[in-house]
Amino acid sequence: MRFILFLTIALLASCSPVTLIKPLQKKQWAATATLGGPLIGFGNAIIPVPYTSLGAAYGVNENSTVTARIHTTAALFGVAQIDAGYLRQLRKQDGRIPGISAMGQGTFMVDRWEGKSRFYPQIDINAWWDVGGQGSYCYTGLTSWYELQSKGTGDRKQPSNWIPAWNLGYSREREKWSTRFEVKYLAPMNNHDALTVDYKAPGSYGAIGVFVGFMRKF
Repeated sequence: MRFILFLTIALLASCSPVTLIKPLQKKQWAATATLGGPLIGFGNAIIPVPYTSLGAAYGVNENSTVTARIHTTAALFGVAQIDAGYLRQLRKQDGRIPGISAMGQGTFMVDRWEGKSRFYPQIDINAWWDVGGQGSYCYTGLTSWYELQSKGTGDRKQPSNWIPAWNLGYSREREKWSTRFEVKYLAPMNNHDALTVDYKAPGSYGAIGVFVGFMRKF
């Protein structure tokens, strides 16, 4: 049961919001926090899983930023989980043509009971359009999460080692603070009917996730 919990937390990890869309300025630091997760049935209500994380980011140059994040909810359930990534801006916005960025990220997890561990690589591709003032923008993109093991949650055979998610979000930017709102369609190729958790999504595949994120720049 503990290992099932461990793998369930791993599933929630793949439900995390996009870490970063735009690079920071050169030598700029930022602290981040996120809250949210997949929508589930809870009694007569539909609520997002309150999954949380804390992180930091540093601008290597005007086009590149490195990030690190710890997942605090996972830690409360006995799983040490960290991820680190590298964001690269591929192009700036040019009129109606969006800016584009790519991010490579890895997540490492280990449980405190038996020392079982897993590693998950991830690639994000996002496009954004500036809206309003002070640098606020909307964005959309694809997250590709890779399961390297043949078995997933509950010792079930993994139907696909590629677990995509599509996102749509808005970031409200101010001089030092950013607030981001994001919706994700998670694991759209994975059937959730056999799972004990009542994930909410159109039909029997995937789950809809909602998130809010905060960033303080220094």
